[in-house]
Amino acid sequence: MKKGTKLFIIAAASLALLLGGAATAFAGGRQDAQAGEKITMIMATASNPGDSIVESFFQFEKLVEERSGGKIDVDIKHSGQLGGQRDYLENLQMGSIQAAEITSSVLTSIDEKYGCFDLPYISRSVAHLQTVMDAGLAKILTEALESKTGIRNIGYAIRSPRSMYNSLRPIVVADDFNGMKVRIMESPVMTRTFQLLGAVPVPLAATERYMALQTKVVDAAENSVPLIITQKEYEVTKYVSLTEHFITVNCTSVDTKFLNKLSADLNKIIADAGIEAAQFGTKLDSDSEAAALKKLEELGMTVNKVPDKSSFQKKVAPIYAEYRDKIGGAIIDMFTK
Repeated sequence: MKKGTKLFIIAAASLALLLGGAATAFAGGRQDAQAGEKITMIMATASNPGDSIVESFFQFEKLVEERSGGKIDVDIKHSGQLGGQRDYLENLQMGSIQAAEITSSVLTSIDEKYGCFDLPYISRSVAHLQTVMDAGLAKILTEALESKTGIRNIGYAIRSPRSMYNSLRPIVVADDFNGMKVRIMESPVMTRTFQLLGAVPVPLAATERYMALQTKVVDAAENSVPLIITQKEYEVTKYVSLTEHFITVNCTSVDTKFLNKLSADLNKIIADAGIEAAQFGTKLDSDSEAAALKKLEELGMTVNKVPDKSSFQKKVAPIYAEYRDKIGGAIIDMFTK
């Protein structure tokens, strides 16, 4: 056999062994970093840096990369670089991303149990909602989503209460909502809430909210106060009214196919970091609310408190009976214990 032919055969055999080893490591087996190889974990969020969710993702990145000894490389795509949250649901299932921020309201399209957060005034405070989550609600919701989609929530960051901001007038009583076009999340429960309040609800993705406010497609939006700053929506609105009608959660959602390819040690690192980062985000959002209100006033917005919320609560009261069977009476009752 000629020397050149022999070398070619040896090289081809080596390449086949290399490719075969890679296939064994990544196809159907546990995926782990070997021989300096890194595992990339792409995380998507529609929010901008400075927002508590993005900051909690940065915290997650730090924890995972440190604790895995660099085996996992977390790559955060923020500011809607990879689209909106409905895109993330599809991309997680396709495996093109490994984790994402998805609000509870978007997840109602998968399972109506997630609509519990959209029931107005069901949560008395962030601390109250955290107690309900810890008492078993988080487990119920995680299992419901995973069984239907193969997506697992590893963290639930609780936002500070959602309030109204608009370009028309302060909101003090329920009648102030009459005829107001309000951008809401894509949630049937939220839609019904604002119908009962006399507003015109307009479901839009978060990535479309600023433009809708700027072009007057909508008059108002509702959100946790710090987001008005991080999304720069003070530029296109005038009034902030502390109606505090919803307290919602933002889920850190992960593709279980990705998790199933990891070793038990790496799975635990991700699970622990998901919980810790969500707690970090919850505290950051709550702590930043007072400073955000002060900043909005400095930026020229008019802020009004709403100490008496009884007119709102009276108008939305029918929604509890309407959605009891859809969301689940046992879940609703967890909030009233």
